[in-house]
Amino acid sequence: MARALVAAGFAATSVDPISEPTQDDQERCKPYRVAEVARALDVHQSTVYREIESGRLKALRVGKRRGTLRIPVDAFNDYRIRLSRAAIESPDEVA
Repeated sequence: MARALVAAGFAATSVDPISEPTQDDQERCKPYRVAEVARALDVHQSTVYREIESGRLKALRVGKRRGTLRIPVDAFNDYRIRLSRAAIESPDEVA
């Protein structure tokens, strides 16, 4: 997964890979929608759903029955940091 995100340009984004979340990220209280996470990572929404299903990205189901998924701010920040570190630690997998 890290390879796909880095190949999709994740490493080239303005997010410093090892830095702590920005002040804007810390001030946000509302959880992210799947579409917002996909846009931030520059991947398709189905990729975000696969990461949630695999347990690598934590999400909450809101509503009755099927409901909708929301990604808590802390969970997204942790996931983003883990992805960045994985890309830095094993750059040969990216090629």
